[in-house]
Amino acid sequence: MKYLIDGYNLLHAMGVLGGRLGPEGLAKARLGLLGLLRGALKEDASSVTVVFDAAGAPPGLVDDQECQGIHVRFAINQDQADDLIELMIRESSAPKQLAVVSDDRRIRKAAQRRGCKAVRCDDFLEDLARGRHRQRSTGATSAEKIPAAKNESEFWLQEFAHLDDDKEMKELFQPFDFGQTSTES
Repeated sequence: MKYLIDGYNLLHAMGVLGGRLGPEGLAKARLGLLGLLRGALKEDASSVTVVFDAAGAPPGLVDDQECQGIHVRFAINQDQADDLIELMIRESSAPKQLAVVSDDRRIRKAAQRRGCKAVRCDDFLEDLARGRHRQRSTGATSAEKIPAAKNESEFWLQEFAHLDDDKEMKELFQPFDFGQTSTES
């Protein structure tokens, strides 16, 4: 199964985009999401395409790139990511093998019209959490199990809070700064 993910929509569902973040905050949120996907999907990360809006993007932003095996697209030549996602759904050569992750009704309908699997963001996050949970030790207590949906945003924020300070993650994603200028020496 290939995944086509509405990036900011998924970040919003995770509770990451609740307030104003600014360009640096958005870049960190994108990197955190890509790290989550890479970590949760492991070798299947190569089957993922994440699409982000690019309104107000800095000059020179590359609209199509790969980050640790995850295909990343920015909707530079479209009004919004939804337009690019719909185009990608229409152009898919195997729509029945494509899962489209978004809470946007327009995107979900476009996916269903083409025979794609339309997946809500919360459902996708629950599936990721279950997969991550299975990889943990078998002696997990009930407190370590997947949180209830209302606490899921807090769970994901805590799960990836350390990424800001993780030197290896910074080095790993440094070539893929998505238009953010590096402040490190």
